[in-house]
This record gives sequence, C-alpha cells and structure tokens, in this order.
Amino acid sequence: MSLLARVAVAAACIALGVFYVVAANTHAERVNVSKARGDQSGYLWDAQNVYKNWHGEQPPIVLGERNRMPIYAAFLALVWDPAVTNDEYFVVGRRANVYLSLALVVLLACVLLWLLPRHGAVNLIGVFTFGYFIYKAGYTQSELLFYFFFFLTFLGCWGLLVSRPDRRAVGLALLTGVLAAVSHLTKAAMLPFLAIFLGVFGLKALWQFFDRRRSGTGEPTRDLVRQTLMAVVFTAAFLAVLWPYISTSKRVFGHYFYNVATTFCVWYDNWAQASVGTRLHGDGVGWPTMPESELPSASRYWREHSIGQIAARIGHGLEDIVIRSYTTYGHFKYLTLYLAVLGALVLTRRSIMARMTWDQVWLAGFLAVYGFVFLLAIAFYEPISGTGTARFFLAHMLPLFYTATRIIGARGLRDVSWTLAGTRVTLAHFQWLVTGTLALDIVFGVWPRLMTTYGGF
Repeated sequence: MSLLARVAVAAACIALGVFYVVAANTHAERVNVSKARGDQSGYLWDAQNVYKNWHGEQPPIVLGERNRMPIYAAFLALVWDPAVTNDEYFVVGRRANVYLSLALVVLLACVLLWLLPRHGAVNLIGVFTFGYFIYKAGYTQSELLFYFFFFLTFLGCWGLLVSRPDRRAVGLALLTGVLAAVSHLTKAAMLPFLAIFLGVFGLKALWQFFDRRRSGTGEPTRDLVRQTLMAVVFTAAFLAVLWPYISTSKRVFGHYFYNVATTFCVWYDNWAQASVGTRLHGDGVGWPTMPESELPSASRYWREHSIGQIAARIGHGLEDIVIRSYTTYGHFKYLTLYLAVLGALVLTRRSIMARMTWDQVWLAGFLAVYGFVFLLAIAFYEPISGTGTARFFLAHMLPLFYTATRIIGARGLRDVSWTLAGTRVTLAHFQWLVTGTLALDIVFGVWPRLMTTYGGF
C-alpha cells in the first residue's frame, strides 16, 4: 500500500471514529434520557457500592441482586465521583461507555484484521460498528462489554476445536477459560455455551481416540491425555477466576451458580408473573422465602405446560427476533445478505460445502448445536425479558458474521461464481455489495435511525 493510500485510510478511520463518538453521544443526550429505563440505574447503583467498597466506606455487599454482574459495575466505578449528583453521574457514565465501546471496536478490528481476509474483515468491522454498537454505546449497560468478551471466548473455543493437542493448545485452553469467566462476570449467560463446547470437545477426543486406536495411526493415548488436560485446564481456569463470586453465591443463596433470571424468572409465563413471584420473596438477597412446592422450576414448567403451549411460546419469541431486528438496530440488512449468500452456496455448491463441513466436522457440529440451542433459548426467554429479544440475540451476531465471513473467504470457494442476467458474479462482488450498503447506510441511514431508536433493549 502506497503512502498516499495509508494516509487516506487513516483519515477515513479518524473521520468514522469522530462520527461514531458524536453520533453516539448525541443519541445518549436526545434518546437515552431516563436512567431508570433498561436497568441502567441498577448498574449505576452497583458502581457506587463498588466505589465505596474500594475506598473502605462500606464492607462488600451482594451486588446486582445476583442478576447484574460485577465487572461492568467496576468499570463504572472508575468514573464515579461522590461530589456529583446521580443525574450527573448518569451523563458521565453514558459518555464513558461511548469511549469504552470505541476502544472495543478498535480491539475487535485488530483481531478481525489478523484472522480474516482484509476485505471481509473491514466489512465485518463496519457491520457490527454501525449495525448495532453505535446504537448501544450511549447506555450504562453491560451489553457491549459482554459482546466483546463473549466473542473472544467464542474464538478461543473455535481454536481449541481445530488445534492439535500440544502445549500451545493447553495455553489456549487456559486463556479461553479465563475469558469465559470474565464473560460470565460481565453477564451471566455463559453456562449453556460452555456446556455445549465441553460436550462437543469431549466427544471429539473420545471419537479420535477410538478411531486412531482401531486404525493404528498416530498416538491415540497421548492425544487423549493431552485433550483431557486441555479440558481440565479450561474448566479449572474458569472456576478459579469465578471462585470469589460463586463461593459468595453458595454462602448467601445456597447454590454456586445462582442467577435470578435463569433459576426462577425464565420458568414464569410472562414478566407480569415474574415481577411478583420470587421477586417479592427476597430472591435478590437470598433463597426466596417460599415453600419449595411453589418455586418455579424446569420440572414444574414441563408438568404444567403442553407441547403446544411451549411451541407457541418459542414461535412468538422467534417472531420477536425478526421484528425487533428489522425495526430497531441496523444489522438486519447485513444479516439477510450474509444468510442469503450462505444459502446460495449450500444450494449451488453442495459438494464443496459438504467437503468443507466434513473437514471440520467437530467445529461444524459445535456451531450448529450452539446456534440451535441459543436461538430456541432466546425465543423461550422472550415473554419474561420485559424488553424483547434484541439484546440477547445481538450477543451472537459477531460469532455468526465471523463464521459467515470465514466460509465466504475459504480457499475452496474463491473461484465460485454465478451468472445473473448474463453477468458473472463472484463472492468478491458480494463483499463489494456489503461495502456499498455500509457506505450508503453510514451516509444516509445511521443518523436518522439513531435519533429515533431507543437502543437499550
């Protein structure tokens, strides 16, 4: 790249960064005017308690009613000043989150430019930055920080599934376990994901052991021991980082992985029920003071609901995912484009796609199970979320777009083309289509949508 081109790229990045900060802060001032909305006041309150604990003004307390997690509260505590009012702190917290989100964008951009083909990486950076990060930047909420750590954990799990069982892989297992714990301490939504990963990883290790022993190839016992070590290191790192938090949960609530939302709320039919159920019996400060027979649980829910009722609940949640994706943030158009091109590849290049899937069958299985389980889980959770599915669904957009970009940029698909209206179309043209859509959206679409869309859901 010539010096002139480098200067042009740097100027464009600076201009887009300035636009991002100005737009996000303006959105915060005009649209996000109530700290009581979107649980923002809860995080501000948690942050003040963290600050007081740091400065010896009060002993540690049970933060977040075992729903909001401590890492984001610790970030907000860094910008708390006892001399300001709560309303002034809300303004300071929103502004701090805008700059935090910009830092996350830069870090993610570095990661994606390292892992992906350049054009695909640039498009993906634009998609998440102006598709939903900018809409959620001006809020005192943990979502964007969670999306960042969750995506890094996802990348670590991807790497563990495709790497050889050696010392480097053990180091990756350690790092990924730590990232998974930090993600969980940002938002308590990691356990199903980790269970899926460890399940697929364990099946892969056992399958390879018996397959290699039967065929007499490689060193199956050594590899099984190393893969077992990787799983143990991953799990140990996760639990070690979480120990101070989960040991407190065990002492106060009687369970290591207690979370109000997933322990009780999810098993109600709607938020109206959840808001007056265990919530009124102290579920945020201890185990609810209710008879065990009255506590909501998975077993009780399955006994009291028919398959039709459960299917209707999931169906309504799936509908909400589509509607909110279309009517709120700006990511829906890109989701449609990427899914469309993946669909075209599956339909028209079945042999290539099948060979790619078989070459990485365990990774493909992990991605399929992860996507299916979380899609159903988000849809099932929708009636009691109080705000719809958007903030839960967005957590999985980066993994989805990353996976799609990896597939589209795969070596075996570089020469794929189609003929449309007599014109040869390739996957490179698709990337330019995404680039053009991004450019038009940034110039004409982001600002008006941003000034009229509440992004705290």
